[in-house]
Amino acid sequence: MAQMMRAAGNLHLLTRLYYPDAGHLIEPPYTPHFRATKFVKDKKEKVILLWGGQTKPHSDAQEDSWKKILAFLEQNLYSSPTLKAKM
Repeated sequence: MAQMMRAAGNLHLLTRLYYPDAGHLIEPPYTPHFRATKFVKDKKEKVILLWGGQTKPHSDAQEDSWKKILAFLEQNLYSSPTLKAKM
């Protein structure tokens, strides 16, 4: 993603969050931390996808990232400050 943003001259718009020991799949906060997920591929082959992470750092990442996601959406989806103030 960083390479694509850099090539387009938009690297300044990219925010990269890093959460050590959180794993690769960060869900909304207060959802269970699953380190692995089972899938059935092509209706015959069972696959286990490992997400990794430790429970406490993962939970902290869920809470922090969720706050930042909501702030991003609020900042970028409201059409005007007047509308924002009414809500």
